[in-house]
Amino acid sequence: MKVPEIEFIPLRNAVSSDTTTILDVLVKIIPPEPEANIQRPALNLGLVIDRSGSMQGKKILYARQAACYAVEQLLATDRVSVTIYDDQVETLVASTLAKNKIQITSQIKRIQARNATALHAGWIEGGMQVSQYFAPEQLNRVILLSDGLANQGETNPDVIASDVKGLAQRDVSTTTMGVGDDYNEDLLEAMANSGDGNYYYIESSEQLPEIFQMELQGLMATLGRNVTLGIEPQGDVVLVDVFNDLEATHQDQLKLPNLVLGNPFVVVVRLKVPAVVGEQQANLCHFSLAWDSNEQEEHLQQQAILQLPVLAKAELEELPFNPEVQRQVALMMSARAKQEAVQRVDRGEYEIASQLINDTRQQLLRAPESPLIEQEAQSLVELDADLKARRLQKYRKRSRYESHQYQKSMRQSSLGDYYTKRRDRQSSAQNYPNQHQTKAVRSRIEVIQGDITKQQVDGIVNSTHSYFSGYGGVHGAICHAAGPQLQQALRQLNSCKIGEAKLTDGYNLPSRWLIHTVGPVWRDGHHGEEQMLARCYHNCLTLAEQQSMRTIAFPAISTGGRGFPADKAAKIAVREVGNFLANNSSIEKVIFVCFENRDYYFYQDALQ
Repeated sequence: MKVPEIEFIPLRNAVSSDTTTILDVLVKIIPPEPEANIQRPALNLGLVIDRSGSMQGKKILYARQAACYAVEQLLATDRVSVTIYDDQVETLVASTLAKNKIQITSQIKRIQARNATALHAGWIEGGMQVSQYFAPEQLNRVILLSDGLANQGETNPDVIASDVKGLAQRDVSTTTMGVGDDYNEDLLEAMANSGDGNYYYIESSEQLPEIFQMELQGLMATLGRNVTLGIEPQGDVVLVDVFNDLEATHQDQLKLPNLVLGNPFVVVVRLKVPAVVGEQQANLCHFSLAWDSNEQEEHLQQQAILQLPVLAKAELEELPFNPEVQRQVALMMSARAKQEAVQRVDRGEYEIASQLINDTRQQLLRAPESPLIEQEAQSLVELDADLKARRLQKYRKRSRYESHQYQKSMRQSSLGDYYTKRRDRQSSAQNYPNQHQTKAVRSRIEVIQGDITKQQVDGIVNSTHSYFSGYGGVHGAICHAAGPQLQQALRQLNSCKIGEAKLTDGYNLPSRWLIHTVGPVWRDGHHGEEQMLARCYHNCLTLAEQQSMRTIAFPAISTGGRGFPADKAAKIAVREVGNFLANNSSIEKVIFVCFENRDYYFYQDALQ
């Protein structure tokens, strides 16, 4: 029988004998890895697809493709139904064994977008289809996809979430997928939380097949449902905080996501441990993990006790802090801050929300370095840019989703993959503006040949070096024109990593601001040079937007002494700027200021 393990990682590997210890602990729930040729439980799926008018175009196309993908993955012993809804609900495919996949997918392929959004009624029909053939040994789930608001029939989020919870208590779970920026994220997240399923924010309809694949793989690898974690501090130990945003049962146990093979889940707790006198080992806390097993159709439990050595305060302070614990606490606090910032925005307190985001980023960067810490810090920069540009729908959905994913999702361990894929989509050629957008965007981009230090703009970009050294090229010209105060400011900044952007005053330049960035040295094109150059432009524009700049001038970054091929650099520069401006940016004009004739012609060609 496969059972999960419970592993403890404390901030320090001991507690004090003569003073109170505040102890952060990672409680890792580690399901077994999936085995080859494992026999999974049968699935009983209800696909519920929004076909309202706003789903026209790519959304409905990819929704059909994703639903067909889901059907193709099913075994002949699995069941599936397909419900579609606008202002009317239609059962396109009544619950059936997935034997004739061609017939089922042919029905899906004829779905067309039409009218309004009767979300609740559509979900009810999907739930009924699953419930008709409910079996406890199966995994019974409704998957709801929507891009809009519930505006027909029952629309009260509390009522809908209550209905979803009632179905989940009968072991029919609900996963929700929100497409774009117009759906009600509070409703879909509440439905997923109440329904013991997953919640997905899908920024681009092209993600739908990938998301369906992720959902089905997780469903097929489910080891246990109705998972709870009981925490019992021993003696005078106090549970100060649980950093995850988890609901509690009536018995004060924490509700965890489903146990999925190969997907660990971390609960981060803070304990207050009074001085432990006269003991060499302290029994601090008992943990009880409980779940409904899919294999044995019974309720199982796993117990674990947190015990640590007892040391004098002086000895304890010589022990190192565990960097993994420090990082996890910082990431949990960031997720919590995102939720608080959303609440501030909902009250119209935009400046307070922005300050909270920036303070959180500074705290995050004080944690031990890791790729995920860097990605999370970059996410906070982008969220603040969305907030300052008043892209509130996107800001709100992304903040809520990222907090949800890290604090209480079974996909917690894949947050880094989420950030990487999101960045790849932003840099992908698929994100180029459409033909209508291209004309509008092109009017906001200008290529000139001249002296960047003379540009009458809000911000000038300085293509510099990691330690702001050197007297030649763009950096030398800007330092000379800006005056000695700039050198003092750069000494305070100390350094800048490749791809980063940092801000100073413009001093004697005509611009109010200077943005400093470090472009990559060209090696052979196989060491991430193109991605690093793209980051330079993206981070400079993000910083400009945060400072409410309307006009900005770029040099040809990395094309001089750093050896980046000018034709490639021009294409990357125009692409990144075009994508950024197409995304409702508040920046009105971007000027590429080329010094060399060669660069000028390449940038003109890239713009055309």
